[in-house]
Amino acid sequence: MTECTAALLDGLSPEQRAPATFDFAKCDERRDWAYFPRGHKGLPLAQMDQKQQKLAHALIASSLSLPAYAQATSIMALESVLNLLEERRLDAARDPGRYFISVFGEPGAEVWGWRLEGHHVCLNYTLAGGQIAASPLFLGANPAEVGHGETPVIRPCGEEEDGARELLASLDGEQRPLAIICETAPPDIVLMNASAVPEAALPGEAGANPFLQGMFNGMRPEDRRALRFDRAAPAGIAASALTDGQRDLLRRLVDVYLDRLPEPLAQLERERTGNPVESRVHFAWAGEERRHGPHYYRIQGKSFLVEYDNTQDGANHVHAVWRDAGRDFGEGLLRAHRAQAH
Repeated sequence: MTECTAALLDGLSPEQRAPATFDFAKCDERRDWAYFPRGHKGLPLAQMDQKQQKLAHALIASSLSLPAYAQATSIMALESVLNLLEERRLDAARDPGRYFISVFGEPGAEVWGWRLEGHHVCLNYTLAGGQIAASPLFLGANPAEVGHGETPVIRPCGEEEDGARELLASLDGEQRPLAIICETAPPDIVLMNASAVPEAALPGEAGANPFLQGMFNGMRPEDRRALRFDRAAPAGIAASALTDGQRDLLRRLVDVYLDRLPEPLAQLERERTGNPVESRVHFAWAGEERRHGPHYYRIQGKSFLVEYDNTQDGANHVHAVWRDAGRDFGEGLLRAHRAQAH
């Protein structure tokens, strides 16, 4: 990752490096992330020549597993499909070149990091003291599925949905009321693009997007309360209330998100998340159970959080994010590094 970042920066002109590089100490910029179109910071792929784009993709590929890299590039390519569906034609808002790379600090320095941000792809990496933090890690898709008749042509986030549905279907009559926390799914992930995982928040309260916040305001008060996020009191069914087979399904679903990372990093994260029972993991579902109906789920452990929704555009628009309350944007790593090295 360090080598690929350095190679990319070396391949840029001074005019290109200026918008691509930031002072690492400017924490507000590092924590300001978004998975929706906006005035993104950084250098877009569209302003790179073919060789520079190859270097940028080498960096992206170094930071993801091969399946996740395929996911990310498919999602980016879907911008052209979405442009066609929305009939934007010459509108620049939907463009596979509108993915922006930002580098914070100097690659290989004591502390540094980098970010890829654009519509439905947001990768955040912080490196300090020989360790890596890799969250928030967001992948989504709009359209979530393009089919030919009953055959899916492309479905980038299919595993994220199918794994949760398999777990939900395995629950018996006593378990289901514990897992299903609301009959209505929220219009987006509950925490949206919050810069940090809060102690508690109602849907839409922690993020920063006026349009989406307006959608949340249209929810019934009882649904908002049911979907409230609380770090101290996770919603849903606890792993301890699942059978061994169901806990295996839960572990496999968590692995869908961990396996977005290169295997050495994924294994470290897998060791950190630990046993689902010991980690007090909870699984919560909201919305319809039928395919192509609006739905949402949340997996919450002691430190990590998964949020997934498919509610917008006729439930053909997926958001799926991995977060870590103590390590988003490397905050836990940086505190530990300062304590040990300074």
